[in-house]
Amino acid sequence: MNFGTLEGKFYRFCEWITKLAYINVLWILFTVVGVLFLGFFPATVSLFTIVRKWLLFHDHNFPIFKTFFKVYKQEFFKANALGLIFTTIFIVLYMDMLYLSNLSANIHTFFFIALSISFILYTVTLLYIFPVYVHYNLKFFQYLKYAFLIGMANPLITSMMVITIGLLCVVFFYLPGIIPFFSVSLFALLVMTGALHAFKKVERKQEKWGSSNSET
Repeated sequence: MNFGTLEGKFYRFCEWITKLAYINVLWILFTVVGVLFLGFFPATVSLFTIVRKWLLFHDHNFPIFKTFFKVYKQEFFKANALGLIFTTIFIVLYMDMLYLSNLSANIHTFFFIALSISFILYTVTLLYIFPVYVHYNLKFFQYLKYAFLIGMANPLITSMMVITIGLLCVVFFYLPGIIPFFSVSLFALLVMTGALHAFKKVERKQEKWGSSNSET
């Protein structure tokens, strides 16, 4: 089929919709298999791995279930270790937020600002952690470092990702029936698309620095 024609583009669109729904259902199933909490992070890593493969290599012919299951098994413990870190940090930040109500007005304002900044930095790191995890081969704690630095170094892309996720949440609010089929997969598609643009910007900067250093 000629994908440049209107019919070909419509076919490609339907193919995307079908496969996004499929991996979303897989994500739900594997999350439940992992008893929700233990399955959430490895299932999300598996989903991002597949979306990255689609976007980066335009490869739609590999076995989706087999790939999903393979990554889920391989990354189960490592992904859950990362999940434990993010969950622990969130609990600490949330408990600190609850504690603020017991502070005096002046101290409350100071700690509220500090805690708000901490939440923003946490959210930026969380937003990039899965794309970084599936795109780079790093040491364990370097994933956290890279996710934070890339997110902060690309404020425009990060802001656009947050805005599109917000719009997606509005769509889900008015069309809750599509949540079981497109919630996490569409989220992954938007985040991975933005992250790949951020990665390319970082790589171009590194190439410029490398070439300038070699000239000197």
